[in-house]
Amino acid sequence: MARISDEGWSCVTSRFTVLEMLDFEQEEEYVSMLRDQGLLLSQVRGLLGDRSQVGKGLHKRQFDSIYDQLHDGLKTRYPFLQFVHPLRGDFWDKAEEFCAGTSIGAANAIHLAALIMECDIVVTRDNDFRQIADDYIVAILPEAIESALARLNSY
Repeated sequence: MARISDEGWSCVTSRFTVLEMLDFEQEEEYVSMLRDQGLLLSQVRGLLGDRSQVGKGLHKRQFDSIYDQLHDGLKTRYPFLQFVHPLRGDFWDKAEEFCAGTSIGAANAIHLAALIMECDIVVTRDNDFRQIADDYIVAILPEAIESALARLNSY
């Protein structure tokens, strides 16, 4: 990410990334809350499903805090990051096609559909996603960014 910033490259992700990050942070907060109550990790695992039940999960102030911290952190650490709003064209048709015709699952199908509409290269360490995405867009490891950009610029 530092290199992207230093080079002034455009960096795009789907809005779905924020949803996944919020989900992760909320689960972390819930686990922390249960651990603070003295529960063992084995007990916490059994209660993870309760996170979405009203009155058993997090409270409004916790949700608000997580949301504010995430958005402030993204703006501060990654001001160059752009979020794609894929509401045009055949976005949902593409996402459905990827989900139905590959093994990447719904979340990554949404990411891929959004990214192929806006990007030339996908950079990821997710090997399974990268192998499937590479059939639709150049998909590489972060270490391969230089050679991928050189190939792209030579066209």
